[in-house]
Amino acid sequence: MIKKEDMEHVLTKHLETLVDGIFAISMTLLVKGLVVPQITGPLSNTVVQNSYYNLLPNLFALVLSFLLLAILWNSHHRIFNHIEEINDTLLWINVIWLLFIILVPFSASSLGQYGNYILPNVIFNINMLGIGILLYINTHYALKMNFIKEETTKFRYRRYANIGFIFISLLALLLSFTFTSWSPVAYILILPLTLVTRK
Repeated sequence: MIKKEDMEHVLTKHLETLVDGIFAISMTLLVKGLVVPQITGPLSNTVVQNSYYNLLPNLFALVLSFLLLAILWNSHHRIFNHIEEINDTLLWINVIWLLFIILVPFSASSLGQYGNYILPNVIFNINMLGIGILLYINTHYALKMNFIKEETTKFRYRRYANIGFIFISLLALLLSFTFTSWSPVAYILILPLTLVTRK
């Protein structure tokens, strides 16, 4: 007969495998926002160059989203290194979190295509805010249910970094209504947070 602890361990590993798969697909789909320009009319070096220059916002959105997803994937795995048990509630928190992850290619593509307008920035930033909040709920619930084997200093740093990510997403969301096209630049503040989690 399989012990409850063994079943929970298997479920945790299955969840991490699902997370790996979803992130791999989402990060790959980001490239769909970068399409080779279809040029109509006479071709010249200038026309071709301008059409490719027009792809720079899409490229920026792709790189930004890819790096953010990489950071979030790493953060999730590091958090789950401390989680010994899992129940249905924690499982569904993660499933809903993954729903926000698979929306990133859409929100990133919208940002790259129409980054000078408010709504695409709001969509992207709400997407990131939802990811940050659900990741915080994930760790908060695991702590509340005593699923964490040991709340180490590193684990606390990661929780602080997660809270920082939420505030950065909120800042970017507010910038969407004032300095719209500069809104995504707020995510550069993620860099010091990633350094903090390495301590």
